This record gives sequence, structure tokens and C-alpha cells, in this order.
Amino acid sequence: MTVLIDTREPSPHPWEQFLPEGWTFDSGTLETGDVALACLPDGVVIERKTASDLAGCIGASRERFERELKRSRYCGRFIVVCEGSLSDVCHASRGLNENAIAGTVAAWTTRYCPIVFAGTVAAAADFAFRALRAQVRDIERAAKALNF
Repeated sequence: MTVLIDTREPSPHPWEQFLPEGWTFDSGTLETGDVALACLPDGVVIERKTASDLAGCIGASRERFERELKRSRYCGRFIVVCEGSLSDVCHASRGLNENAIAGTVAAWTTRYCPIVFAGTVAAAADFAFRALRAQVRDIERAAKALNF
């Protein structure tokens, strides 16, 4: 399985060391998000965030990030995966009220997509790869049901 990583992501990618056996990374441009299957770039799309990235999206980069969340409606499934906890985001936010942060996360989750606080880089990668793998299994099940 080939995972497409947006060209704006760091190289080497922080999740590369956690790739499942037999999976590879390929670099390319994704209109929305950071990670998707190369064969289904508009299926499940993952937006990777560090705690400080997400804090910035809630604060100074809010308008830009909300535009991305609105674009995500054209994806099959869009998931924001944070490599930290909600507490980590609050600590990284510098000056934003914790209630405002929690309220923003709740509103975005309701309006746009799930936001998963994985806690660590390894757990975030694991969650993302499981979401991508689940998409493949769903397609295989549907094809089997149709006798393909």
C-alpha cells in the first residue's frame, strides 16, 4: 500500500518509522490534508497536527485553517489527528483561554470532522494508518458483496 504525503509535510516524515510492513510513502500534492492513500487521494484524508500547530490554527491561523476544514467536505472522510493531547494544545496556545480552545475543538468537530488527540507521534501514526486500512477493508467487503 502506498501512502501519499503532501509535499508541504516535513521530510523525512515523522510517521515514516511507524509505517506498517509492506507500506511505502510517496510524495505528492494533496489539495486538502496531509496524508491519504495514493490510490484513493479523495477517500480518507488525514490532517496531521502537532499540539503547537493546532494551537496556532485555533489562534493566529484560524481563518486559513477553517477554509481548509470547509474544503474537506469534498473528501470522502476527513480526520484531524493531533500528535498531542488537548492539554498539550492548551499549554502550547500562549494566551488563549482553555475554554475557548475546548469550545473551538467542539465546534469544529460538530461542523466539519473528527479531531483525534492521539497523545504521541507513534499513536497518531498508528491511528492514521488504521483509518486508511479500514477504508481499504470497507472497499474490499463491498467488492466481495458485489462478487468482484
